[in-house]
Amino acid sequence: MDTLVGAHAQGLARHLVRQINPYARFVEARVAVEGADRIETIVFDVDVELSQITKFDIHPTERISVSFPPKNDAWPEVLALRQNFPVVPHLYLRPVEFPRSLCLYEEAYSEGQLRWTAVSIVERIRTWLSETAQGALHKDDQPLEPLFLGTRDTIVLPADIYAKTALGPTQLLIARVDRKPWGEIYIARYLAGGVQGQGAAFVAATYFCPPVLHGVMNWTPQTLSDLQSASIAARGDLVTSLRDQLSNWPRESWLLACHLALIVFFPKAREVGHTVEALETRVFVTNPTVGEIGEILGIWQLNNGVPGHVIGGTIDHERLDHITLVPLNPTFALDRQRAASINGSAVDLRRISAVGMGALGSQIANLLARSGYGKWSLVDSDVLLPHNFARHALVHSLVGMSKVDAMKMHLDMIIAEPIVEGVVFADVLNAGEKEDDIRRVLEAADAILDFSASVPVARKLALETFAQGRRASVFMNPSGSSSILLCEDAQRLTRLDSLEMQYYRAILSRTELGNHFAVVPRSIRYGTSCRDVSNTLPAHRVALHAALTSAAIKKALSSDGACIRVWIADEEDAVQALQIPPEDMIERQIGDWKLVTDRGLLNKLKLLRLTGLPAETGGVLLGTWDLTSRIVYIADTIPAPPDSKKRVTSFIRGCEGLLDKVAHAGRATSGMLQYVGEWHSHPNGFGTGPSGDDRKVFEWITEKATEDGYQPVMAIVGELEARWFVESISSQQNVDLGEAK
Repeated sequence: MDTLVGAHAQGLARHLVRQINPYARFVEARVAVEGADRIETIVFDVDVELSQITKFDIHPTERISVSFPPKNDAWPEVLALRQNFPVVPHLYLRPVEFPRSLCLYEEAYSEGQLRWTAVSIVERIRTWLSETAQGALHKDDQPLEPLFLGTRDTIVLPADIYAKTALGPTQLLIARVDRKPWGEIYIARYLAGGVQGQGAAFVAATYFCPPVLHGVMNWTPQTLSDLQSASIAARGDLVTSLRDQLSNWPRESWLLACHLALIVFFPKAREVGHTVEALETRVFVTNPTVGEIGEILGIWQLNNGVPGHVIGGTIDHERLDHITLVPLNPTFALDRQRAASINGSAVDLRRISAVGMGALGSQIANLLARSGYGKWSLVDSDVLLPHNFARHALVHSLVGMSKVDAMKMHLDMIIAEPIVEGVVFADVLNAGEKEDDIRRVLEAADAILDFSASVPVARKLALETFAQGRRASVFMNPSGSSSILLCEDAQRLTRLDSLEMQYYRAILSRTELGNHFAVVPRSIRYGTSCRDVSNTLPAHRVALHAALTSAAIKKALSSDGACIRVWIADEEDAVQALQIPPEDMIERQIGDWKLVTDRGLLNKLKLLRLTGLPAETGGVLLGTWDLTSRIVYIADTIPAPPDSKKRVTSFIRGCEGLLDKVAHAGRATSGMLQYVGEWHSHPNGFGTGPSGDDRKVFEWITEKATEDGYQPVMAIVGELEARWFVESISSQQNVDLGEAK
């Protein structure tokens, strides 16, 4: 004991010598010097509490050694010194089979070192031995034990390597990346184009072992003979399988000169007769070449590098030890399937055309690509300038590239297969010679995502009749406090432009959206043009809304219904989520114009009429005009002002406070809603045909509307229907109050 200098070794020795624990007895202390390292070991006997029936051969008394690392930077190594100590779960894997190393701790040493004591390790060893004897140490909810000792070196394999090798010899390019002290990483890729003999030094073969019990093979195979012993223990025959594979390969010089990357799959079960729970994959790279291995397996004989067929050749089992192996820890390249699985979602291969690859769009696309979501086409007319990278998903080294080309390069590098099918560097509103390209990608899309933050772009996408894909639009409000998702239903019965109007109506009615379109006074000029201005908005806020909306896009597109969602972040970045129930769109061709409204507005007019009975009532209509597409949108109403005159057979709309309310609606929606016309009701028993007074009202509306360059709009709401008039009193259409199309 006097030779011990480490505090932990001294503490354990004193604890044992003083016999504080009557079930543990000190045997000896050992000190080993390995180079500059001093390793101190305490050996002692422990008594184990055993039940009458045991599953594993644990003795009533076991001799244990505890070796402390010289730098006190890891758990001490605990060895069971009995030479026939059984193979049990929760053993550390070692290069040699004996003595066996006990795995006592689940947590990392850095987490548990503050609470470590000599008393605790002795009791933990006794508990470990007792529960192991009963077969109760490895809990049912714990993952299965590994079969082999891993190495610090890793090889990254193509995700579909097993399917490829089943078709024949698969040539690999394996690049080495030195990552000391972590270890070396080998990256295996298929030889480009499948051309053979291009300098690749490896060829892959696979073997699928019969099911094995977890934790029963706890040494690392160093030769093909070792690996064959492991397969035989599982009632398999790896060498014969390998011989059959090599026998069918072409005997070409490039292949014979390759080294073999042997990929072995071990299905693992928890107990005998239980189903397979996990699949452990191991990779062993041979030092001999395929040509040399074929000779040992009795397939051919090399003469100056040329293989000659051996009649009746047999495997030279004694020389299997000459086929030495380099074990590597395998991992698989991230394909769509694994990316989706890691993200907790299913693979979704729908074709997506995304318009706008700015800050928000780039981050949403980046997040969705990381789950392998979608096959993308990108449309944008902008290039990357230095100020973009303050919030964009891309990096400054790409300055000057088009956003679509740079995003394609970025997205295609996220997983081990392409994400982006095509790009169009063009403006949707003014495509010029790229019009056909834009048309092609929109026509092919299952979903068209608008990230442009442009109302004209969103409207154009909504109204393009040649594209059948479902539309969705994602944008942020001017201050960056809120993000918005508008998504059509699967059959496009409620279009994006109608959802936009319903969103504006919600702004006027929901108190949470009171300052939704408040203008941000702060801006930064990044150039000399009058339009070279960018709002001050922190990157984390864009990332926050990108995370929220990317998840919502997947959810929205996976269901058939339309949706309107708004997320509001406060100054502490706490988020309030609003779901605004979408209403069915109503569209009517009235003369040369289309009128677009929705069931929610008609229900509101119907309720105002019922509330006012038996007198007539009315109010003004709020909406907007699309003069290019000749559409008038009706989004909301301001009910009759208090000075209105309501009678059983007439209604004269008043003016008190009306101008302020119309102006407020414009400010609250950033100018998107304006006065577009009038409506009034008719009492029960009367239709919705215009009376003489109604015609005079329409003439007055016409006079006021034409002063502003718009067409007059009027609605008459009756007991069963609403009649709409646009442009002239003779241009009219009825909408049943119970109908929605």
